Amino acid sequence: MSKKQKRLNETFLNAYIEVDKVCCQKFGISTGGVTDYINRLINARFAPGRDEVLPKLVKYRNARNKLAHEEGALENDTEIIKPDIKWLEGFKKNLDRKKDPFSVYLRKARKYARRRRF
Repeated sequence: MSKKQKRLNETFLNAYIEVDKVCCQKFGISTGGVTDYINRLINARFAPGRDEVLPKLVKYRNARNKLAHEEGALENDTEIIKPDIKWLEGFKKNLDRKKDPFSVYLRKARKYARRRRF
């Protein structure tokens, strides 16, 4: 395996960890932020952008688990490419700005609930 692929895997892991931390803070939990986000998004069937984000998060969670738990996986070739890292970085920015699918869904649901009360 090339050093380039190992660096790519490490960069991917770091980007994933950052997204996981933001998700943990968002939901007030200590671990499993991305998994919690995935589960909430599965239940939020009408979240805008859900169909684009959900498969990517599942793919990246599986890749992270493989890299983190399989012996020697960090040094092996993976399906991780630069656009995957860029996507995670962009998703983290959307989380920070509350422009991710679940945040948008919550805003719309709250607005709808307020209108229904009147």
